[in-house]
This record gives sequence, C-alpha cells and structure tokens, in this order.
Amino acid sequence: MGSVRDWLLDPADPSVQFRTRTELLDHALTASELSDYRRLILESAPVRNLFGKMHPEGYWLHKRKGTSEYIGAGVEYASTATTHYCLAYLSELGLTRENPLIEKAADRYLNLQAEDGDWLMHLSCLLGYNIKTFIKLGYREDKLLKKSVDLLLKSCRQDGGYLCDMHEKRAGRKKPKSCIRGSVKALEAFAELGPDYWDHPSCVKLVTYFLDRNGIYKRSDRMQPVNKDVRTLSFPFLWNSGLLQILLSLGMMGHGMDERLQSAWDLLESKKSDDGKYSLDWTPTQCPWKVGKRGTQNKWVTFYSYLAKKYRG
Repeated sequence: MGSVRDWLLDPADPSVQFRTRTELLDHALTASELSDYRRLILESAPVRNLFGKMHPEGYWLHKRKGTSEYIGAGVEYASTATTHYCLAYLSELGLTRENPLIEKAADRYLNLQAEDGDWLMHLSCLLGYNIKTFIKLGYREDKLLKKSVDLLLKSCRQDGGYLCDMHEKRAGRKKPKSCIRGSVKALEAFAELGPDYWDHPSCVKLVTYFLDRNGIYKRSDRMQPVNKDVRTLSFPFLWNSGLLQILLSLGMMGHGMDERLQSAWDLLESKKSDDGKYSLDWTPTQCPWKVGKRGTQNKWVTFYSYLAKKYRG
C-alpha cells in the first residue's frame, strides 16, 4: 500500500491528506499540525469555492433547471447544490463548527427543523444524512440534533428499514417495503453516532435488515443487487445507497467480518486496480464540489475503500 499511501498523503489535497493521517493511519497530530491543517484546508480550492457560493445569510441556493426559481433557503431536497449537501461536503473536507461560517450556516439550518426533529416529509434519507453531517460538524450534543436522533430511533419500521411519509401514506397501496436508500442513510447515521447507540433495538433491526440481504442484495434473491447504486463507488455520498456507505457503516459497527458480507467485499476488491487504487464510478454533474471525473482513479474513493477495509478488521 506504500504508493497508495503516498498518493493519499500528497499535500496538494490537504483534506485527503488530513483525513488519511488521522483516520486511516491513526496519526496523533500536534496542536501546531492541526492549526496548519485548518489553515490549508480553509485555503483549498474546494472550500473556497463552496464558501464563495454561500449566501451571506448562511445558505446555498441552486436554480431549478428550466425555471427562474432558486431553492435552498429552506429545507428543499431537490438539488446536490443546496444547503444540507454543501454542509455535508464541508464536513467531508474536514471543517467543523469551529469555523464561524460553518456555525452560521449550520445553526440556521438546524433551526428550520420541525417540532419532532424532522426537516421534510419525514424523509428518512434526509434525516439520516443530516444527522451524520451535523455529528461530523461537531453538533453531537446539540439539543436540536438530539431531537432528530430521537426521531431516528422511533422511525425504524417492522422490517428493520426506513421509509418516508410520501411512500408510507400512498392511498390505495399495500403497505410498502422500506426504502433501501433511506435505510442506508439511517445506517450511516447510526455508524456516526457511535457505540452508545449500536445496541439500541432500532439499530440492531437495521443492521439485521442489511445482513439478511448479504449487504447489497434483494432479500428474495441474494444474487440480485437491490438496485444499481449498491454496485457503485460514488462520491460525494448523497441520497444514493453506494457500496462504500454500506460496507463502511457495517464495518464501523463491528460487522465487517460477517460472512454474509463476503460477496459485497469481493465486489469492492474487484474494483481495485493493479496499483491498489480505486476509480470513481459516479459523481453528480451539477455538484458544486468537483471531486474528479467518472471512470478515473480517485483519492476520495480510494481513501474510503481502505477505510472500510480497515474497519472490517
């Protein structure tokens, strides 16, 4: 892995370098090194670009295709360029609420929350996604985020997965199955919440929901992927249910060696190039964070592939 490690530690990408050192290699950084990384990351092109697009009041707008309408000041969930996504990108890049611009945008968005901790139509994908983001940004003990966590704990369905109002309450339909994409976001949230939550009945049921389908397959046919997302190495992590999100989350929670996941791990291994790197299968074209071209070797996908394998052990 030497050449891969050197590639990930290239100072040209301070966010990848920082996260490789601290998460993949478990390096303890000095106060001076941490300060240097904060400065370098803040000065990096992705961060400058994202902050450059932020509205002075603390949100990100995106123009709906084919219209004159801009969305993003609220909790809209129709673009990869609106506020909850941009906050997630910045958390991936290594920023936290210690940055005043992050705190301004994050506090504003948290206060758009509904009384029960929801943001929009009880979308489990949005709920889980936001919980993960705000924990990474340093809001673990925030009282508003705790309301969202409580809602996550209460929302697990009988089959162990998650859904949302618009599918749960469709008139004239039989009771629908859980949504794999929403369930993946919930799984990521639980993984980020940490060991205090992993024995909770809702988390146990959700983990079983995935292990019973060998991670990425249909329960009725464990040779058939549940959708095309689960075979894909995608980044940034969005609404989809990519292979890395599932394997990393289950690995973080101590299930990486479960024999039912072997086929999914084999799939990940099959995507590794001869020099040990991984390529980006998919990234959204309209995303304001340009992480690389589809079909080319990618540092973020490679970092997360090795991080998943680290947690597997």
